Amino acid sequence: MNSTRLASLAVFISTTVGLTLVAASGSTLLVVAGAALVAAAALALARHLWRESDRKRKQEFAKYEAMLAALVGPLDAQVRSQMGGLQADLEAVSRRVDIFAQGVLEYVAQLELDVKKLGQRQDKVFTSADRLANKRRDSVVSQLSAVLGLYHLFKPLAPYPPFGGWAIGGECAQLLVDLVLEKRPRWVLEAGSGLSTVLTAQALEMLGSPGHIISLEHDETWLDRSRAMLSDHGIGHRAEIIHAPLVPTKVGEEVFQWYDLSAVDLPDEIQFIFVDGPPQATGLLARYPVLPLLYSRLSEGGVLLMDDAARSDERQIVERWKQEFSNLEFRFHSDSKGSVEVIKRG
Repeated sequence: MNSTRLASLAVFISTTVGLTLVAASGSTLLVVAGAALVAAAALALARHLWRESDRKRKQEFAKYEAMLAALVGPLDAQVRSQMGGLQADLEAVSRRVDIFAQGVLEYVAQLELDVKKLGQRQDKVFTSADRLANKRRDSVVSQLSAVLGLYHLFKPLAPYPPFGGWAIGGECAQLLVDLVLEKRPRWVLEAGSGLSTVLTAQALEMLGSPGHIISLEHDETWLDRSRAMLSDHGIGHRAEIIHAPLVPTKVGEEVFQWYDLSAVDLPDEIQFIFVDGPPQATGLLARYPVLPLLYSRLSEGGVLLMDDAARSDERQIVERWKQEFSNLEFRFHSDSKGSVEVIKRG
């Protein structure tokens, strides 16, 4: 039997007793006592019902609270799990943002460095361009000065053909004339005819000595042009231009395309050799054979002057000559195309 039934039974008994006292007793005291007992039983029942109602409410509340906990618990765990994953994602994104930002900063720094280097290179380019322009200007002035000097020195009967290009440059031409006037050669041998033939013949004519130039020319068209220039300047008697085709010529174990000397009557002793041929296009180290082939004819103290000495082929030729001949002195001249003066010592 539960507490409510017990309480109801107790109230029923108390009420019955109280009512009996009230109804059966003629005593006022018993009537009051019976009424008080009934009232007390009613109050006790009311209090019991209130407590029971409160207990049930608490039970219902606990039940609903348990149900809510059962529902909210997994959801809370899921939310917490999702929040944990979201936090990890946010941290990953944050790291990527940091890496990206660092990359951007490094890129900007590198870009600034590249721009700085570009500016430095630009400065170097401008400086090099200025130097090159100044060098070209100085070269043009030097060339022009040399050409004007030759016109003043020889007072030619006809204009000279253009200096430079395939022809001898002004500075090298001035050097050639100065060396001929200084060395006063009896015989000059030239490899490749042209303006240089005219200038050498004019220098020999100025000396008044019996000097003579023999010029080897493989190109018949150029040969006719060179002879015509000698005639125009009135110095054909100082020069002989010989047609000497380029033929396979053996030097040691190598074969080069060089001037055919089989029909050329060369003097036993030559004091001056000027080398401006064969053309570079005829083969590698095209001008190398001149010294090995004519070394024995070049007199002691004799001079060989080679044009275009700044080219790679001519530099290699000079290096080979240095190794093969011990009694040669080399003097380099930094004109527009470069020239080298080779002196045979005793």
